[in-house]
Amino acid sequence: AGRRAAASGPVASPGSRTSSTERCRRGPAACCGLVGIKPSRGRISFAPVGERLNGLAASGPIARTVADAAALLDVMAGYIPGDPYWLPDPDPAFVVYSQRPPGVLRIGFSTTIPPMGRAIAESADVVTQTAQRLDSLGHQVEAVTLPDLGDLVEPFTILWRSVLAETKVPWVVLDKMNRWLLLRTWFLRAGQYLRAVTQVQRTARRVVEFCQPYDVLLLPVYLHPTIAVGEWANLSSPETLKRVIHWVAPCPPFNASGQPVITVPTGFDTRGLPVGVQLVGRPGDEATLISLAAQLEQAHPWIHHRPQGLLQA
Repeated sequence: AGRRAAASGPVASPGSRTSSTERCRRGPAACCGLVGIKPSRGRISFAPVGERLNGLAASGPIARTVADAAALLDVMAGYIPGDPYWLPDPDPAFVVYSQRPPGVLRIGFSTTIPPMGRAIAESADVVTQTAQRLDSLGHQVEAVTLPDLGDLVEPFTILWRSVLAETKVPWVVLDKMNRWLLLRTWFLRAGQYLRAVTQVQRTARRVVEFCQPYDVLLLPVYLHPTIAVGEWANLSSPETLKRVIHWVAPCPPFNASGQPVITVPTGFDTRGLPVGVQLVGRPGDEATLISLAAQLEQAHPWIHHRPQGLLQA
């Protein structure tokens, strides 16, 4: 009962700070200056509803601190009979790893997502600065070149269109771009959907194989910082989709592979909006990510950071 309550909405976390759950927790966390964990596929149950996206989605915690996020992940994690994917419970609990040093890790970092290109300067700089911090903490840090991931774009678009149709949300309540995608779904065939699933699975194997030599990958969360509300409101639907795909490019490869990811804040951009980085772990290894993120948090605390001009309580 506790697991299901935690997964349904906000809960009180240790220290009276607020944590919450969100299916695409990396983006909201990064855009709000928070810690977000996308757990490994099968770590958290979708019961009693279905998962819908063939393993691409994952529920997870958003919190102010690494320890809070780890504690909520402990509450949320677990197998419920009938789940299509599952992992054993951690031993010890994930929150314990927020108090443990990670040891010396081999960490690869990149600011470029082929074929989308390099993150803009502000997003790339925070990755480089974090790599330097990790190096100063004693880790083995090296630049890497990710494989070309362009073959994920079309299958991801097909799967997203399929979900729009499956949810049966009235088209009148959708925004302009999602209405356009829903209209295109009327011409989607079952064979196209199944081929998209297969292509995602094939690419996922390449992603995991690439990551195997490293304990952790360090990447930007998005290729450019947070967009302002309404910034793309006047764009056409095809152009909006094109920009979204480019913006979120560092995330889908690890939705496909089901690997765990933790997002940690690093500060603010020149507009005063939050920026952060994501740490990608091996399948099933949230523990290493939590330990490393906690080490970064201790070395570079962020909980008291406020953007310039924000009124202090």
